[in-house]
Amino acid sequence: MSSDRPILHIVPSEPWGGIQALLPMLVREQVAQGKHVTLLCLGRGERIRAAAAAYGLNAVTRSIAGPVAPFRLALALLGARGAIVHTHCEPIWAASVIALSGTRRWIAHAHVYPDDELTWKKRVSRRLQREFAKRHIAISHSIGRALIATGLARADTLDVVRNGVVIAPETPPSDLRSAAVFTLGFVGRVVAEKGIFDFLDLVAMLATDERLAFAVYGEGADLSEARSRAAALGIAHRIVFHGYVEDIAAAWDTLDLVAIFSHREPFGLVFLEAVQRGVPSISYANDSGGSEVAAELRSAYRVAPRDVAAAAAIVRDLATSRAAPTEALAHDRATIAAHFDIATMARGVEAAYLRLERGVSATPAEPDARR
Repeated sequence: MSSDRPILHIVPSEPWGGIQALLPMLVREQVAQGKHVTLLCLGRGERIRAAAAAYGLNAVTRSIAGPVAPFRLALALLGARGAIVHTHCEPIWAASVIALSGTRRWIAHAHVYPDDELTWKKRVSRRLQREFAKRHIAISHSIGRALIATGLARADTLDVVRNGVVIAPETPPSDLRSAAVFTLGFVGRVVAEKGIFDFLDLVAMLATDERLAFAVYGEGADLSEARSRAAALGIAHRIVFHGYVEDIAAAWDTLDLVAIFSHREPFGLVFLEAVQRGVPSISYANDSGGSEVAAELRSAYRVAPRDVAAAAAIVRDLATSRAAPTEALAHDRATIAAHFDIATMARGVEAAYLRLERGVSATPAEPDARR
């Protein structure tokens, strides 16, 4: 059994990398299943529109921007009356319009922890979600527990649907990796909560080892401060800051190990991307969605939070052995195919839609625009 209602995905103008990568994959999977889907960007949404275009989704992708955007969103909701309204970290004005629209098929997808970046606008937006969204999806059990603990969702209206990736064919060994140098990298948003300064502390501990090289791929609000911190630590000459790169696959192929020192990673697509590019990872064992993922991967080395010395010991051991954990990576590719592929995620989302439908069906039916 499946829901045949139209689906309206609503996403902020320039979401961070996780949603940029994830949502077009999910929409493509839903379209392939014959769903009537619209991907609505609240703003120009250049990066997510580019990702959608790469998946052939131009026909189902729309943008609304400018001072009349709230009015245009209201019209879109009116035109899609009866559809499942599936939101992804929408801004306060959009949450307000959705709440006022009277839709009873609003499902709010929690991609971050409820207490992250709690400006007054986010507080109001989440209050609207709590009061008006009929179901919530959390991308990890850790986020699900946090939503329940803060009263933003109830256990009986919460689904945990872990993120997925498109299963890529196994790549041959990269000729971009140096045979003489072991490269440790940071990949992602260059911000404190993603662990960029922990990464710099690790580099400082390892900087005198000439067998090692260090690279940072990504941009973010703390990039300038990270450069300054590297200079203050005397390691700026040891790190290459690449900034934002279009060809992230080529970036992965330069790394022997990726450090994922997020203090509280909501999910951690980067763990799955690393496995698919044949790169092991090192991260913190903490109460987070990312740690949930890493715990299922044999190629994911974990240390206690902030234990940079233990991380440095693992890096030195791997640099000495120079042997990629091929068996562990092969096991992890099979784990991803079984539990973290985009089709599995789409089935989980569909199950949440069906539970939403069962909840709505207990109330008087609303007009369906398709009739």
